[in-house]
Amino acid sequence: MRSITTIRRYELFIVLAAAAAYVIRRLLESARSFYIDIGRVQKAGVSNSTILRDLASFDYNQNVIFPTIAGGVLFMAAWYVFHYHVFPRIKEKRYDTQTKMFIALSVGLTIGSILLYDFFKKEIMIRSDDQGNIVGFWPSSGVHNPLISIVTALLSILIYEAFAQLYYRTIELYEGQGQLRHQILKYLMLALAGSCLLLWVFVGSIANFAMGGGVLMTLVLVSLMVFFHYVFYDLLIPRYDSYWSNPHTEWYYLLGILSYSLGSLFFFFLWRQIVTRGAPYPFLFFVLLPSAIGLTTAFIRRYFFAETQKLQTQVLRKSTELDTLRTQVNPHFLFNALNTLYAVALKESSEKTADGIQKLGDMMRFMLHENNQERIPLRKEIEYLHNFLDLQRMRLDEGHEIEIRVNIQEPERDKYLAPMLLNPFVENAFKHGISLRQPSWVYITLALDATKLYFKVHNSLHRKTGDDPEKNKPGIGLDNVRKRLDLLYPDRHTLDIQATESDYFVSLVLEID
Repeated sequence: MRSITTIRRYELFIVLAAAAAYVIRRLLESARSFYIDIGRVQKAGVSNSTILRDLASFDYNQNVIFPTIAGGVLFMAAWYVFHYHVFPRIKEKRYDTQTKMFIALSVGLTIGSILLYDFFKKEIMIRSDDQGNIVGFWPSSGVHNPLISIVTALLSILIYEAFAQLYYRTIELYEGQGQLRHQILKYLMLALAGSCLLLWVFVGSIANFAMGGGVLMTLVLVSLMVFFHYVFYDLLIPRYDSYWSNPHTEWYYLLGILSYSLGSLFFFFLWRQIVTRGAPYPFLFFVLLPSAIGLTTAFIRRYFFAETQKLQTQVLRKSTELDTLRTQVNPHFLFNALNTLYAVALKESSEKTADGIQKLGDMMRFMLHENNQERIPLRKEIEYLHNFLDLQRMRLDEGHEIEIRVNIQEPERDKYLAPMLLNPFVENAFKHGISLRQPSWVYITLALDATKLYFKVHNSLHRKTGDDPEKNKPGIGLDNVRKRLDLLYPDRHTLDIQATESDYFVSLVLEID
């Protein structure tokens, strides 16, 4: 992580230096073009008085230098806000008011840069008569379609961020695994980024790109690349890998080829009718180039990144199984002992004790059997929760000021999730939220809709004393749950944890099926 922090620090100076170099080059080119045009008009025999009259409404400082510099400064400010404030918060799933303010600021700065440039910028065009003879100048506005330019600016910020995050991820993989392939990919991406940056600094023209139809062309090509990427990544490559184990998958190939062809034709005709107005455009440009890039990125994603997530999931699963095995000390003996205690409790008319022993046995069976499965029915997890809560109520004296509220919605149909995702939060609530010396409370809510599970645990918090050996220990299994959620439910869960001096709140929203 330290290397990424260092890279982001140097990245800021490199990008700002490149932007400054780009603005300076554009100003020098504009000045050179301006003086060349004046020379052409003078050579055509146009008098200086006519030239001055045509340029009376044109101020080079106000109509060229100021909008170019000011627009560039506002745009770079928008990029800075998004790159260093907005996306890190989105990545951490911090969708609070401050994040929304940063998003609004970034979008506002982007729009402001384009509108300011549009308002002040003027281009000096050579004016000709009906016979084509040069007769003077006429000033024109610098931006013909501000909306397209705004879309271009926002799109460029998003594309830069996507590439930057992919580069950061590659660095993390290389530092974590030290594999040569990640190092090669890192240098390839760095070379690509450097080449693109140098190209725009010394050759490119963002304004001409935006006004010349480049935005629509880019959107079409990017859409094609994304489309082909997912066709290859989600349909063709996985089916190719599993072909030998399941030969009855030819229809997936047919579906991929059909989607490939229809998508190519759709975007090809869309471009031809809207942009080129029926003029022909190379089939190579609209089919082979996007499909080649889509196939390449699909292989890169699968080879460099999907394998890593699979390995992490396997390591975590094996670690969990090992921890479970360590706790399985002669389980048959423990069950026999529990059955003996259960029979003794019934013989002595201790129904409450017998009930507690039975619930403990059910919980142990859950830990030994369901806990090793990849997915279990939600009702099993809820049943374990109820048993745990019943045991906690049994051990707490009714005379103490302890309030436990439970509102759990039972599923109407079978829903599945990974085991032991909910109970660690409840265990943590009873561990840190219950005190026999102070008023305590635990509130638990579980609600369901068609696709999501909403789980909330809110409890009082009693800080450990200085000599308590558990003072600096984390909550029961919370780190493990966070890691499992990130690995098993990437982009399919939201975990929000808030803590004060007196209470602790957990909210988990989980997409389940």
